[in-house]
Amino acid sequence: MGSTTFEGWRAEAPALLADIAADNRADRWPELREGHAALVRGPTLALAAELEAEFGPVRVFRPHSTRRFRPDAPPLRTDTGGVATSPGGCGMAVVLSVDALTVTAGHWRFDAGQRRRYRAAVDGVESGETLVGLLRRLAASGLPADPEGELQILPRGWEPDHPRVSLARRRGLQVVRRWELGPWVATPEPLERVRSTWRAAAPLVEWLDTHVGPASPRPAPPRRSPSEPHDPAAPSPSASGGPAATAGTPTNVVGR
Repeated sequence: MGSTTFEGWRAEAPALLADIAADNRADRWPELREGHAALVRGPTLALAAELEAEFGPVRVFRPHSTRRFRPDAPPLRTDTGGVATSPGGCGMAVVLSVDALTVTAGHWRFDAGQRRRYRAAVDGVESGETLVGLLRRLAASGLPADPEGELQILPRGWEPDHPRVSLARRRGLQVVRRWELGPWVATPEPLERVRSTWRAAAPLVEWLDTHVGPASPRPAPPRRSPSEPHDPAAPSPSASGGPAATAGTPTNVVGR
């Protein structure tokens, strides 16, 4: 696993991700593997190890895209990061991309059962107003709700004058903090930024754990026929780790 002390991502790490984005071919992986391990994946594993004591295991993204649910995805990931999961199934993600460090907490998309439970809690006076207050305080501290994912139509059974109808429209709920990259990325500072953001989001995570809970398990993808060509970019089922959704990723973490 390498060092468990996170010292930052060197400036060459975002540059390598940008190079992959510019020429994203599976057959480039042999020439990229060593540099990716040293500059990208190695520091990410160290970051995950430092966060684990407080937030539990952090599942680090594989360098290859997961194509089981997105068969048209480019073969190599153009970001790095990981996802921790709360006891109630809430995702806490960190993503280093070509130009930003993004930290989130919540569910990027609810499944049908989560959406039903979420709307019931939003409709409840006590639980709904508690959520309104939580989101207001988090936004005031620089941790707003992700603006994406709001339905344009009125949810079935909801009146347009309901005091929390805007929350009921949401297809998912996560808070997001994003920083443009700078020299600080090559220092231990990203660790503290991730840690402080996840700590600040803890009341929302607790609310989601209590009222929404985990997503239902996804069905297994169809098995590949022995005669079907193997994609060398696709991770093997036995490989460790895994990408966030799209957090991703559990599909309820981090939109991609």
